[in-house]
Amino acid sequence: DLSIAQQSVQSVHAAICATQSFIQPQRHPSVIICSVEDERALQRAIFKIEQSGIKYKEFLEPDIGNQLTAVATEPVYGDRRKVFKKFKLMGGVS
Repeated sequence: DLSIAQQSVQSVHAAICATQSFIQPQRHPSVIICSVEDERALQRAIFKIEQSGIKYKEFLEPDIGNQLTAVATEPVYGDRRKVFKKFKLMGGVS
């Protein structure tokens, strides 16, 4: 339920948190930005990610009461990417 501009900013916040936790210096993995309809859908997406054993970082936006606004994962390769197959690309289609 955030605008595309807000989704972009929140995605970057989450990516920074994930980078600090999961990425080795001098590594530059691919970045894919997906979107969901609202916070409830984001929570369902996190559940699927969690069930797949993929590490992730949530971002809570302090300017809107620490609301959950984005999530970023560790770099994901090979078959582990399947969990994202049905996710919709931000600004695009699934």
